[in-house]
Amino acid sequence: MIQENCWTFPKEIPLEEVPQYSSRFEKIEKPASLQFDLSQTEWIHSSFIGFLIYAKHSISSHGGKLYIIPSPSVQRILHLMNLNDYLLH
Repeated sequence: MIQENCWTFPKEIPLEEVPQYSSRFEKIEKPASLQFDLSQTEWIHSSFIGFLIYAKHSISSHGGKLYIIPSPSVQRILHLMNLNDYLLH
């Protein structure tokens, strides 16, 4: 479910869904803050990690802040990829 400043993601995010999120992200006016709720997400495709990095960079370059609420599974993946500090802080 995607609301204006809070996007809630499903239990699994396969490759086929990532372009949909990218397309929607490109169409929005970059807000001062945006929240990605991944608290119920247990599995993500690696291309979604690329989307997270892109979204963080894009919002930051406009002076905004991306807040990511990770599930333990997502947090573990980001930690293994050494992305916790960049994406979660």
